Amino acid sequence: MNARRPDLPPPNFRLLALGLTVVAVLFLASGAFAQIGPGERGVLMTFGAVQPGVLDPGLHLKLPFVQSVARMNVQVQNSQSTETAASLDLQNVSTTVATNWHILPADAEWVYQHIGSESQLMSKVIRPAISNAVKAVTAHYNAQDLIVERDQVRNQIERQIRAALAPFRVVVDAVNITDFHFSRQFAAAIEEKQVAQQRALQAQYELQKAKVVAQQKIVEAGAQSQAQKLLQQTLTPELIEQQAIAKWDGRLPEVVGGRGVLPMIGNITAPAAVAH
Repeated sequence: MNARRPDLPPPNFRLLALGLTVVAVLFLASGAFAQIGPGERGVLMTFGAVQPGVLDPGLHLKLPFVQSVARMNVQVQNSQSTETAASLDLQNVSTTVATNWHILPADAEWVYQHIGSESQLMSKVIRPAISNAVKAVTAHYNAQDLIVERDQVRNQIERQIRAALAPFRVVVDAVNITDFHFSRQFAAAIEEKQVAQQRALQAQYELQKAKVVAQQKIVEAGAQSQAQKLLQQTLTPELIEQQAIAKWDGRLPEVVGGRGVLPMIGNITAPAAVAH
């Protein structure tokens, strides 16, 4: 009869250890742990029924084959869509709207239970809310005014989207209008109108410029006329003679004939020429 080696554990202990190892492996393989990543919340379900509360980021234990975990993204997400609507002047306008939104982390369980996954939330709630807001706001503006009042239009669309998504535990972070697109005919009409406005402004500028030039000429002519009147009033024969003397260079002109008059000096007569 062989004696049992003293360094070996008893057979029952070995079987127990082996059994525990097998159970641990099966436990891990069956998905007994659920890991929730950053920016996520977990929704715990038992036999498909949503359990109250949410699972925060980290490692969580669940019952294999009994419980499951659905992960919900609670980070800011972007939804971009193009909606075609009729304006107040019955023009078809395609508006591209980019909406940033996120699920309230504490309400991830409510969203999953009442709406479903993120794709279902997008198709059932978010896209219809954006479409309704764009169409409702567009109907209150003429097509061209949508461009002029772009910020006001964006604010009104954002307010309507916020109000529509708030009951579904969805927060709207920002709404931006990235593009307006009109029909070719209307775009051509807008371009022609802008060209006509530019031409009218140019013509008005030229007319104003001509008026300014004409006014300047009138002012200059009036100033010249006034100056001439003042000159005539102050110009006397004595002043003319004085100016002539002041400008005379001292040279006497040659005298032709028997008698001559100095043309530069008034009232001075040259002596009679000596007869030869």
